[in-house]
Amino acid sequence: MGGFRRQSSCALRLAVAGLLCSASNAALAQTSDAPADTAIDPDTAVDQGNPLGREETLGPAQPDSVQGRSQGQATGLEDIVVTARRVSESLQETPVAVTAFTSQAIDNKFAADIRALAGDVPNMVITNVPGFNAASIGIRGQSTGDIILTFEPAVGVVVDDFVLGHVQTQLFDLFDVERIEVLRGPQGTLFGKNTVGGVVNVITKRPETTLGGQIRLGYASFDTKDVKASLNLPITDGLYFRFAGSFQESDGYYKLTKNNDVDEPQGRPATNDNFGGTRYFNARAKLLWEASPDTEFMLTYEFLRDRGDSPPSVNETPPGFLFDVVGFPGIQTDGTDPFNTGTTLCEGDIDAETCPGTLLGHRIDIDGAYLRGEHNMLGLGTITAVGGFRRVKSILPSDYTGENAYLFVSTRNDVREQYSFETRFTSDFSDRFGFTVGAMYWGQTLDARATSFLGFLRFLGDPTALSDPNQSTADYKVDSYAVFGEAEYDISDPLSVFFGARYTMEDKSFSVRPQVRRSIIETGFWPEYSDSASFEKPTIRAGYRWEITPGINNYFTYSQGYKSGGYNEQAMSATSALPFEEETADSFELGFKTETPDRRARLNLAGFYVRYNDLQRDAVVPFVDPITGLPGQETRTTNAGKAEVYGIEVEGSAVPVEGLTLGASLGWQKAKYLEFFTDIDGDGTNEDASFLGLRNVPEWTVGGNARYQLPPFDFGEIDIGADINYQSEFESVTLNAPFTQGQARTLVGASINWTDPSGLRVSLYGRNLLDETYRVAANSVAGLFNFTNYAPPRSFGVELWLDY
Repeated sequence: MGGFRRQSSCALRLAVAGLLCSASNAALAQTSDAPADTAIDPDTAVDQGNPLGREETLGPAQPDSVQGRSQGQATGLEDIVVTARRVSESLQETPVAVTAFTSQAIDNKFAADIRALAGDVPNMVITNVPGFNAASIGIRGQSTGDIILTFEPAVGVVVDDFVLGHVQTQLFDLFDVERIEVLRGPQGTLFGKNTVGGVVNVITKRPETTLGGQIRLGYASFDTKDVKASLNLPITDGLYFRFAGSFQESDGYYKLTKNNDVDEPQGRPATNDNFGGTRYFNARAKLLWEASPDTEFMLTYEFLRDRGDSPPSVNETPPGFLFDVVGFPGIQTDGTDPFNTGTTLCEGDIDAETCPGTLLGHRIDIDGAYLRGEHNMLGLGTITAVGGFRRVKSILPSDYTGENAYLFVSTRNDVREQYSFETRFTSDFSDRFGFTVGAMYWGQTLDARATSFLGFLRFLGDPTALSDPNQSTADYKVDSYAVFGEAEYDISDPLSVFFGARYTMEDKSFSVRPQVRRSIIETGFWPEYSDSASFEKPTIRAGYRWEITPGINNYFTYSQGYKSGGYNEQAMSATSALPFEEETADSFELGFKTETPDRRARLNLAGFYVRYNDLQRDAVVPFVDPITGLPGQETRTTNAGKAEVYGIEVEGSAVPVEGLTLGASLGWQKAKYLEFFTDIDGDGTNEDASFLGLRNVPEWTVGGNARYQLPPFDFGEIDIGADINYQSEFESVTLNAPFTQGQARTLVGASINWTDPSGLRVSLYGRNLLDETYRVAANSVAGLFNFTNYAPPRSFGVELWLDY
């Protein structure tokens, strides 16, 4: 290794020939004129006029497919610098499994959000929470598939060092993103809580020193219209501004064909119109001030206004469930196409007499402000401080049944405010020893209300079901504090060891008014259950990395992670309003990273074993309603079990001939409960449920991609790309109910791009070219009904890009 080498936490620009940079850490390829067999020394890059390791000092990255030829570089994979351990280091030396996507690789996917990237990441699933435009991310056996507001995710999502604390806003827009790093396995030391599965680390583009920008216009299937624009504006020497915004509107790929012959107040009949469309405007503004050669500050403002349709559902109720019995069978029984569905559309709001307002769709407003400062103390190290505030207001009326019959219509209105501050100090104490230490505060407040019309009860003899809804409220507050550090020591030139630790302390307070009929609330009787609790947890990471020979590196890592304890907003009694404890992970990972001397090929492998303890699981259990004295059901969250997951991950890339870049990935994993006791049938008795499968854990994930840059023509350049990925079937609900599995699928995509010498680019692309129909998300509601979501069918699109 030639000593312990680090940079400041600002990473150099990644570009690996326009394709997925697959390996085990956050990847950035340098854009350099160096020959392919000459590595870039990160220390040298910093010393020569770049003390902060800033990306823009290297100049804006050209399209990856053009770089080798237009700059006269030797053909080969480019040098890669990674930042997954909060410092910059060589990809092939870093001891963590990571897949990284450059901005060019993201663009080549023609994707609106991160779901399109999962097929290129071994042992990863990214779908939506059923009935919501919210992320359900699974990595190595851990996932979060619930929309419950007080639940914290199992996979952390971090955007420019700010943690997105809930799944509702994790399907973020991908325009103007510099890179995305998917860290697999627990990351509890440097990234903290709620990373038992891993971390999705997103870095957006920074302001640059030159005037310029980009405009993109797109049109695709389902009448999808996209407008995207960015502007980079140097204001004065040392002060730079960047703006990026995107607007999308589409009709959706479902059709409303059901018009059930039932009474529904103020309802709109089904029409055969397309439904489930998008309509949003997303923007980000950044102001960068380079106060001195060693100091910079960046202020960012985030803005989102989402006014899309309420996400439609598909009725996949099994025979014998209540909806089937009262005349609303699932599509497997009546033969309905999954894209032909129904939904109750009506005017109103959370306080309306008969309708929560599904006709208005889902409305989400996000406003965020973030400040980042970095100072390089020459000869000592770099100090980084990041603080931010983010406010999310959501109004989410939905019909979850897939029927136009007013069976279960509800809304959830909530306001969530998040705030955090983190500071880190990184130092190369000597050529043999380096470290990072830091502290963090993260907090949030939540104020939520819900109204639910249980219309199906009218078929069971309740005439008030459509006029007397259930209502509930929840308030939640979190204050989380942490200190952390990680150090590495070179025992000898080829061998180093590292150790890191983090200690987290949390205070949480919770108050809930459970679901009660509005008519009872109006009498003045509405119970409230309140509680508070403190949690604390240490986590560690330790291991070694060893350069066996030049181009062959080996590492071993033991790491811990945990998912925070907390409360269940669906509590209906004093018992279910009590806290549940943390969920923990212990992970062992062995990896090898190899690269040919001419950097024409890389192959990285990782094997892992993870044991999860105190798994947080929901169960629907019987209870006695404290108001009516009648028996009922409630959802209770407990630490119900243990599990283990083990597997292998392989990622490779190669440039076999000039202009052609290939990439491939493979993941295989086995997961099983070691212990799991829960109430399977709702009779109030816990049973051995260890035979069930963990959710969001496909056994196989396989991906491949290729991109070929044709020799330049007088009229411009043409490149052609194609990708394929396979994912095997997986369970998507805890109790593995029938017709809820994520179905196996093979997806094929392709694109052709023409770029003229002036920078104008025209792209034609197709996604899901085999037109696979497959379920991606599901929920099974206590023996009443199943509601599910399907992925989009085959689609085509065109994009026009103009750089200026």
